[in-house]
Amino acid sequence: MTASQLDATLMWVVAFTVLTPLVVIGSGELEGRLRYRDSRFVPAVSTLRLWVLPLVATWLVAGAILGFETVIVRLIASAALVAVAADVIAVVRVLLDAVRARSASGARRQLPGLLLAVPRLLVILVVAWVLVVGVWDFDLSSLFAALGVTSLIISVALQDTLSSIASGFTLMLDRPFQPGDWIDAEGIQGTVVDVNWRSTRIETRNLDIVVVPNGTLAGAIITNYDEPARLHRVVVELQVAFVNPPTLAKDMILDAARSVPGVLADPSPTVHVTQVDDPLMGYEVRMWVDDFSIAPRVQSDFRSLVWYMSHRHEVPLPSPAYDLYNYDGVEASESGVPDRVEIRRRLQASDLFDALDDDELDRLSALSKPDRFEVDESVAGIDAGDRFLYTLWTGRAHLEAVRSDGSVHTIASLAPGDVFGLVQPAEDGTFVPRVVADTDCEVVSTDLSVAGPLIARNPGLVEALNQIMTTRTRRIERLASDSHLGAAIDTGTAASDDTGEEVDAS
Repeated sequence: MTASQLDATLMWVVAFTVLTPLVVIGSGELEGRLRYRDSRFVPAVSTLRLWVLPLVATWLVAGAILGFETVIVRLIASAALVAVAADVIAVVRVLLDAVRARSASGARRQLPGLLLAVPRLLVILVVAWVLVVGVWDFDLSSLFAALGVTSLIISVALQDTLSSIASGFTLMLDRPFQPGDWIDAEGIQGTVVDVNWRSTRIETRNLDIVVVPNGTLAGAIITNYDEPARLHRVVVELQVAFVNPPTLAKDMILDAARSVPGVLADPSPTVHVTQVDDPLMGYEVRMWVDDFSIAPRVQSDFRSLVWYMSHRHEVPLPSPAYDLYNYDGVEASESGVPDRVEIRRRLQASDLFDALDDDELDRLSALSKPDRFEVDESVAGIDAGDRFLYTLWTGRAHLEAVRSDGSVHTIASLAPGDVFGLVQPAEDGTFVPRVVADTDCEVVSTDLSVAGPLIARNPGLVEALNQIMTTRTRRIERLASDSHLGAAIDTGTAASDDTGEEVDAS
């Protein structure tokens, strides 16, 4: 041994003799502090102090004395590498547990277990490579060549299984769903129970487990009912009898929808008319739930409640399809329209027509016709050619003046028996009057282009109508002169302050 080699060996021995005790003491102190804090890194530090450091020290000493190529030294090196791998895996496990806990607390989606296993797998592979190639100095080229041929044979024989495994990695990276989600994959509907390397298990509504290969799911169209939110819309179509006014039918359907357990109040249920075809009318109700699994039960409960609500609301459902009867279209059409006697009775509901004798009332009935208006529908306005006088039979409405800026001022409330029509705007055009239905209304419309001479022959009726017109016209003019008075206007009643539109009896 030369002098330089002796000096290097001496320095190595001194460094090893000084550093080894310091590292052992430092690791012991670190373990004590971590144990006091109840840290999860205590097992890793303990493995480092009890196994890694002694084995590494023994390997270095034995290698320096016996040579690093001897079998005994290689065995010691192998044991040291195994200890290092175990220590690194312990540290990685603590870090992955922290990542998993943060993922679970920060969002509903959790990291797949397969991805969390990859770091540990990489540590094992690296240590195995160093152990085989670095410590034991094995030549793996021939082994790789044999593995290449073998892997080709295995890949051909297990291509479906390998495809499922690759698809499993894709699903775990893309994460279109996770355990607990309710999904529909090409007709397979249920809750995801587990996703592994090869397959996904789904629990159906029948509480059966369906095992679906990941390769099948990777190419399937998947509907996730829990993403991006658990909110789901349940749509039910139904039919009611044509005789029911849509407003009453909608009220009945909404009452049933709001009474179904599980249906959310926000967003609220809605109803839409989808069919108008005598003798049926079609409706579509849309309800919202926050759990897709209860959708069939919600549909069933809703249909049951519709039957009971139809009786309470007096909204009949369609008659059974197997009922047989002789149908006369002309007779059925005429039976649904009030005759002259019924129209006369409706006109007599207004005190204004008391001044007419029986013959005049009969002639006025012949010149009138019944009409229906939906809630919030405009009954009368200043549309071109509107030359009708209206008598309210059922329901309630109100006369309002709409300003050019869109503001609305109520002029009068209208009840059954009130007469209105021929509404006129303010002279300066700032306010436009109109009559709007507060509920579903039935009215009798009288065409003044033919009935005007009949009304003009009765001075008392003309005077009463002109008086009503004058009162309401003054209110509209006051609104036009000072719009701030609109909030203080008394809505009045039709009995004391009726229509307020002048009838041109000429």
